[in-house]
Amino acid sequence: METLDTPFQERCMYYVPVTAAGKTVLITDCSSKIGYAVARQLDDLGFTVFAGFQDKDKGSKSAKKLKEESSGRLHLLQLDVTSENQILAAAAYVKENLPHGTSGVWAVINSATWASFGEVEWVPFAVYKQATDVNLLSVIRITQVFLPLVRKTKGRIVNIVSILGRIATPLRSPYCTVKFGVEAFSDCLRLEMRRWGVDVVVVEPGDYTTGNTWFTDEVLLAQARHMWKSMSNEARAEYGEDYFEQSVRSLETYTKGEETDLTPVLRSLTDAVCRTFPLSRYTSVTRSEKLQAFVADHLPRSVYDIIYT
Repeated sequence: METLDTPFQERCMYYVPVTAAGKTVLITDCSSKIGYAVARQLDDLGFTVFAGFQDKDKGSKSAKKLKEESSGRLHLLQLDVTSENQILAAAAYVKENLPHGTSGVWAVINSATWASFGEVEWVPFAVYKQATDVNLLSVIRITQVFLPLVRKTKGRIVNIVSILGRIATPLRSPYCTVKFGVEAFSDCLRLEMRRWGVDVVVVEPGDYTTGNTWFTDEVLLAQARHMWKSMSNEARAEYGEDYFEQSVRSLETYTKGEETDLTPVLRSLTDAVCRTFPLSRYTSVTRSEKLQAFVADHLPRSVYDIIYT
């Protein structure tokens, strides 16, 4: 079976690229490193890119920089993925500005991500709600709105998830919960879209593939300490200050490391958009993360809990 680990020469036997000319791609949250990088990559390849920014109308520096570095085909969109009005306005703008002779959208890349880490008892319900709004409900709503345009081209929906959408880990329930949901949504949608010739692709970056692409240590640690202080005195006494500090150190280890290399993720996303018959799932992860996913998928849950707790 072919994977991204297959040698390049062998992959070329299966790889049938599409023609980029006249094809449109919508990308959400291009203020993130991954969204920005894939917008640049696809623009360079000749696609008409509609790049969504949550703060485009507020003078976003990354939006201006992307426009300056890209071709005239690229469009900037004001798109808060949690706003129904902005989603509908973005769809109307895309329809009005499709390339001449184009009937629909070739690909929609859902890349918006927001996370907050902490133990379940620490995390306020409002945090779970925001994680759900940004990571899960926005994917569902944007997909619903743009599917008619994607069906016209027999294109694809590409959802950037995470390997944490398949493996459960302590301190990350707000993130794992919604990413598990996106995985399930994508699998259901794939079955429904088969008769329309629409592909549904999941791209699963790993912790060490994207590093702190989405999360910075300052933000995560500030969130963790705020949630800790918001807990009742009784709950803080039960857990203990030492346990909290140990958890904080684990978050510091997560967010720090070598310089992020987005090459594996970009290769997966480019493959998902550019090949005629894309894979249903791309896992841009390390060997250890791939092993952890295998254990989670194929061995009894008790075995996984013993190994990774």
